[in-house]
Amino acid sequence: MLRSMLINEAIKTLKKKRTYISFTLLFFLVPLIVLAIGNGSGYLEMQIYGQLKDSFIVFGSLTNGFLSSYLIIAILVGQMPFLATIVAAEIVSGEYAKGTFRMYLSRPVSRYKVLFSKLIVVIAYTIIMMFFFVFYTLGISCLFLGSGDLAVFHQGLLFLSDGDILWRFFLAFAISTGVMLSISCLCFMLSTFFKNSVTPIIITISTVFIGSAISFIPLEIFELVNPFLFTGYIDLFLAAFHDPIPWDIILNASGTCMVWSLVFIYISFYHFNAKEILT
Repeated sequence: MLRSMLINEAIKTLKKKRTYISFTLLFFLVPLIVLAIGNGSGYLEMQIYGQLKDSFIVFGSLTNGFLSSYLIIAILVGQMPFLATIVAAEIVSGEYAKGTFRMYLSRPVSRYKVLFSKLIVVIAYTIIMMFFFVFYTLGISCLFLGSGDLAVFHQGLLFLSDGDILWRFFLAFAISTGVMLSISCLCFMLSTFFKNSVTPIIITISTVFIGSAISFIPLEIFELVNPFLFTGYIDLFLAAFHDPIPWDIILNASGTCMVWSLVFIYISFYHFNAKEILT
């Protein structure tokens, strides 16, 4: 029964045009940014080196696929929460609006199984979207600009050899996906409360905006609260390119995101099971 429900939810999701908005946007946007980075490589390298240029002997160009991917992910990761809500916001509220839940639940099927199948689809969508985002960016960047050492700013200018980079992108993917799953679970929870898909998106993005603002405002009370908010870790993927990697911060962030996700999921199931569905 659960397997057939999962397949049914997956098919319904794949048939909706909104499912492909994220992928279509990234498909066209990423190459444009890569070409812009390649075209402005001279200016970009001048910004990286600054006054240190006379201290280095450089062969080739620092503007390669790895640097391009690093910059694009850093630029766009702040926009990914919006893309992560597209499916989660509609997957339950859409059923309310269409009145299909009344038909669903008139059959001998558990509400938990109905909601669980939808949750699995949301989680799968978020993971696939983030994988596409990170590695499509990496693939297109390396295709256009080639590979090479990666120069990043961490306690000064840090150079990572090309053999020490790919696994860091996998780590960056894992870190950023954990945060996006928390955001998706929040939107999924809100979707069980409302009969339209716009309200969950607005509340979710507002929450992310407020949480991000808290992480940037240098007040003592905010600095105490920020480690316990998943919104403070949206840009933590940058830690994957530090040396040494701050594993303690990454593990703390993973635990924080997992706790918030479980809280959102619990509230979703509790509310959905108790909700009286009349239409």
